[in-house]
Amino acid sequence: MVERARIMVVEDEAVISLEIQDRLTKMGHSICGTAASGEEALSVATAKRPDLILMDINLRGDVDGVQAAQQIHDRIEIPVIYLTAFADDRTVERARLTEPFGYLIKPFSEKELYAAIEVALYKNSMDAKLRDSEQRYSTTVRCIADCVIVTDIDMRIILMNPAAQSVTGWKQEEATGKKLAEVFKIVEEKTLVPVESPMNEAIRQRVAMNLTGPVLLITKNGDKVPVEDSAAPMIDDRGELTGAVMVFRDITERKQAEAAIKLAFDSLEQRVREQTAELRTSFDRLGKAMEGTIQALATMVEARDRYTAGHQVRVADLACMIAEQMGVAESRLPIIRIAGLIHDVGKVCVPTEILNKPAPLSPIEFEIVKQHPKAAYDVLEKIEFPWPIADIVLQHHERMDGSGYPSGLRGDQIHLEARIIGVADVVEAMSSHRPYRAALGTEKGLEEVSKGSGTLFDPAIVDACLHVFRQDGFKFKDVQSAD
Repeated sequence: MVERARIMVVEDEAVISLEIQDRLTKMGHSICGTAASGEEALSVATAKRPDLILMDINLRGDVDGVQAAQQIHDRIEIPVIYLTAFADDRTVERARLTEPFGYLIKPFSEKELYAAIEVALYKNSMDAKLRDSEQRYSTTVRCIADCVIVTDIDMRIILMNPAAQSVTGWKQEEATGKKLAEVFKIVEEKTLVPVESPMNEAIRQRVAMNLTGPVLLITKNGDKVPVEDSAAPMIDDRGELTGAVMVFRDITERKQAEAAIKLAFDSLEQRVREQTAELRTSFDRLGKAMEGTIQALATMVEARDRYTAGHQVRVADLACMIAEQMGVAESRLPIIRIAGLIHDVGKVCVPTEILNKPAPLSPIEFEIVKQHPKAAYDVLEKIEFPWPIADIVLQHHERMDGSGYPSGLRGDQIHLEARIIGVADVVEAMSSHRPYRAALGTEKGLEEVSKGSGTLFDPAIVDACLHVFRQDGFKFKDVQSAD
């Protein structure tokens, strides 16, 4: 049953208006107002504030339905369903720009009207909940484990979460209103030369920025803490810069872990060198041993997040199949498999409460997630792979038109292996369950990469991916989680 709603009908044909009102009344809705012109529609909508407006596009007078809907949208947020006997491309495009909640072509059945109203009311309800969620972003910021500092456009601090206060030694009440440079002082790790925060550049260029080298944070009491950070501008719905947010973390433990990993790999490398002299192990067997090691590392990473367990393995499988279909040299397949198996290793640096959040991410949370390719690169570049694995993993979210991240690379600037993994990643992600949604299915994933072919994704890779599924019958394996 559709939720009872107060509906306004805007229709210049009196007979049609009465017929629609009668249908709505039978459905259980109430008519809170009617109008026959665009000018009248704006006046009545402003006064009555209905839950939903049924708007005829072609109205008498100087203001048609599209113009009236736009004016109502600009003043008050009321969902609109368009009613029209015309569906030409120009009319549809004009109507689309006003962000309608539905579009009914006359004559329409009672079932069509029922369904359109139900969808519009539901979508409006969801939008309202999303806005409410965004208004509570500061609560989320205070709860996450990473350190977060928010400033205004003058670089004066307006918010520090508890983690940031703990690492810097500054309390919120002490730091509020101070310039960021007074609280967040960083120096180059080896020379101790002061380094400018990426927040400055993020505000100047209105783009997300990362630190480019190892730095130490000088805390309030003079301690030196190794940190990594990134900053992003905050831009409102009108495109106006309102400030910036910086996310940073104490990476003391990570540096210790990196040293342990390096030691483990050094030890492994030494044993391989010793055994090579005796066993003369072939390159292929060495590649398989390395892949096994990497897969074990990937499994440990996935143990943090049950929803993405097996994701990296499935991406690697699909990426290799795509590469084979494209005729990529066999010697490059181990590169693709290893990079695929660890392309999300950087998510160890993303708080689990964000990875497992059962709702859409806020802009700040999404900016935090977007740091995972760089976090992975920082670890992998220290490992002496025989291939550019770290660069490939860093680039797997780059897109052909430069709209990807973290570096906005275009076309052939992106490694072929990264372009292949990028397509496989999208298809697998949409095929699998996520905390905030059920699996959408493989066909949805294929439709997504097909829509982006030539703009976001390499057309040759998309074509090969479609062939692998539709001609070769490829299916994702059911990989067990690490739990």
